[in-house]
Amino acid sequence: MITTLGFVMMLGIIVLILLRRISPVVAFTTIPVAICLLAGFTPPQIGEFIKAGLTTVAPTAALFLFAILYFGIMRDRGLFDPLVGLLIRSTGGKPLAVALVTVLITAVVHLDGVGAATFLLTIPALLPLYRRLNMSPVMLLCLVGTTAGVGNMVPWGGTTARAAAVAGLDATELWLGLVPVQLVGLACMLLVAAYLGNRARRQQPVSLGAAATIDFAPTQSEPREFALSPRTPRYWLNVALTAAILGCLFTGIFPLYACFMVGLGIALPLNFSSLDEQAGRLRAHAADALQMVLVMMAAAVLLGVLSGTKMSDGMALALIDVLPAGSAQYLHLIIGAFGVPLGMIFSPDAYYFALLPVIRDVAVAAGVPLEAVARAMLIGENTGFAISPVVPSVYLALALAGVELRKHIAFTFFWAWGVSLVMLAFAVAIGVVQV
Repeated sequence: MITTLGFVMMLGIIVLILLRRISPVVAFTTIPVAICLLAGFTPPQIGEFIKAGLTTVAPTAALFLFAILYFGIMRDRGLFDPLVGLLIRSTGGKPLAVALVTVLITAVVHLDGVGAATFLLTIPALLPLYRRLNMSPVMLLCLVGTTAGVGNMVPWGGTTARAAAVAGLDATELWLGLVPVQLVGLACMLLVAAYLGNRARRQQPVSLGAAATIDFAPTQSEPREFALSPRTPRYWLNVALTAAILGCLFTGIFPLYACFMVGLGIALPLNFSSLDEQAGRLRAHAADALQMVLVMMAAAVLLGVLSGTKMSDGMALALIDVLPAGSAQYLHLIIGAFGVPLGMIFSPDAYYFALLPVIRDVAVAAGVPLEAVARAMLIGENTGFAISPVVPSVYLALALAGVELRKHIAFTFFWAWGVSLVMLAFAVAIGVVQV
């Protein structure tokens, strides 16, 4: 019964959000609790599930809150204006070139394998450029998120580490076979970027074929009364502060959330001497920050229920039971092919620690090499991680881009799934994933 309720809960939440029948905050807080009560769990038990979920997401929620406020202040001060101008000039103000540059920048930045850091580095820098060129932020989120998914299989990334631990394999050896597959995935993303860039060019109200024709006037969402000139010392102090924070992100010497907590504490008095001004800028960006933190804290209820009730374990076993007889040797391919939609139901921990062991045992018993099982499941889940409602860093990306979850999923889902299928087919063709 608990397994059936788990599937009903997850599919119901996804459908209701996509159809805009219910907000994510309402869906994540009410439906899991109702399902738990229906399954016979007591209020004290449900409270423990929620407590465990909140403990898990608290650092990420703090990261969201302080990072959004920090980058809001940096945008007010015009930190990214010179970069935006440089990008416009280097791309000629052409949406096609901007889209291709987005993919290449993301591929380089995501070499560290940390989704939150990638979103923090790329989206705030590129979003003003997209706005100046009348390009959709949803397109930016699609290109950044899916490209990050293609590159997410590095051995120092969390997903590969999980898969290697469960399979008992060396993470580096597991990844080396996937390098050609990642290159194919990157080529696919460049093709997607070319298509979306050309489509954006055709949809523009006026021709923006040359940088000189671009209107550099800020949009209403980018107030310039606080902007600093690059000729002022305070501007370069902001650059130094941001560079120090990003250095901490790359080196890992300080927790992500702590970086932005301290950074915001320095940025406020550095940029605004008056307490009233500081409070005013916090209020200006508080709505965006609070909205995403609310969604993140609400998602903790869902994550806690999935883990505490063992719904994830039951759903993993149920998927195996519905497969036709004689499909054991193809099981890893089936799960890998459906990795993107499955990743929207299973959190990364549930996918690798609950689903992968079951698939591993069944497939290996049918003669499938262990590394083939792990690689197939890595390809599927990683490519679409940026559209999963149960991945915390997704909400950071949404907040930074100012995009609703339903719009992001509706726009990106089939692109991410299509790229994952191409990558999986290529992996089978070159023998990286054997049958």
